[in-house]
Amino acid sequence: MEYNRVRLGPFSLYIEGDGVRPEMQGGYMSDDVYNVVLNNTIIVCTDVVIINSDRRILYLAKRVARPMPGLWWIGGRRVKGETAIEGIQRNFRRETGLDLPLDRFEYVTMTEYLWQDREQKPQENGSHNLCHQFSIELTEAELDATRQGLEIREYDPKFGLQEFDRKRLVAMRVHPVIVEVFDTIFPRG
Repeated sequence: MEYNRVRLGPFSLYIEGDGVRPEMQGGYMSDDVYNVVLNNTIIVCTDVVIINSDRRILYLAKRVARPMPGLWWIGGRRVKGETAIEGIQRNFRRETGLDLPLDRFEYVTMTEYLWQDREQKPQENGSHNLCHQFSIELTEAELDATRQGLEIREYDPKFGLQEFDRKRLVAMRVHPVIVEVFDTIFPRG
């Protein structure tokens, strides 16, 4: 049997045979089915942090949806049959309206979360997520389009997309993974 190997940082995805056939791809689940999945499995997500390398800053939005309310980057869950990079491209397009090529997203790291609650009922059952983090640099026009296109069901439109250096991240007491990812992208030295 032949295998295609897709590299993602230190990880690999091996696809057996000719690739992902349509019947192998995931899609929409009813709330009842998704509840069963949430209660019994780890949800795999893809997230992207928008950065400006020259200024050593990242951009965060204020997420209003559970399980991650507060200051966060852009992202969402992967669906069966897509690679992590395809997942982030789809999630970024869905949450910002911007459709960018795969080669613009740069793999950073992978993190795991255990949340005490979630958006779906029963909320107190929580959520367990494994997330691939990517970074992306945007032009000023793309940054403006992203600000205008933020998905309002997930992000506070009044807060928008704001820039953060490390000092502001620490002062705002963001989730520790955000500082950790910042330090991965912009090593102190």
